[in-house]
Parts: sequence; C-alpha cells; structure tokens
Amino acid sequence: MTTPDLRIYVGRLEEDEPAVYAIEAETVEALEPAGGGFGWGADAGDAAFELARVLLTDAAGSEPPADVCRRFVRDVLGRVPDDGFAIHRETVNAWLRRVVAV
Repeated sequence: MTTPDLRIYVGRLEEDEPAVYAIEAETVEALEPAGGGFGWGADAGDAAFELARVLLTDAAGSEPPADVCRRFVRDVLGRVPDDGFAIHRETVNAWLRRVVAV
C-alpha cells in the first residue's frame, strides 16, 4: 500500500554539483533554486538557505519567513552528509510544526 501524498526530497551530487529532486510514486521533479544554486552541509551558506526556502515552501505550500529558513539550515541541512540526503516531506512538515509552535 502506498501513501498518495508521500513525497521525498533527495539531494545528491551530479558531476560535483548539487541537484535536488522531489520524488513521488510516479513522478520525479527537479527542484530549482531562484538564483545561484543549492547546497547543504555545515559550510553551504547562502546555497543552503536557498535550499531551505525551496524545501519548506514545497512542503508547506507557502514561503516561510527568513528566520525559519535559517533555523532549518542550522537544525537540518547543516547536519546532512556532504554527498547527499533523503528527507520525507512529512519530516519537513513535522519540523515546521515544532518550530512554529515554539
């Protein structure tokens, strides 16, 4: 049995460049940054902020405030391995619920 709203965000390196996808049961969608590029890990800087903005917007359906994006970078994206990650949309939304409730 599959969950119809299951969506997984996958970040990986392709030819040493970060690429991020939203994967569902029958679709794979490349996520694109508004400018610059994506990044993750402790030293990703603005690229991690842009990835946080895109992931949080996709998961929640609306763009979060900048301070929420910065916290997502600190709490989540800054801790994932340099070579890639997979995060369920529900994990992103659960994180958002905890942060917004605080």
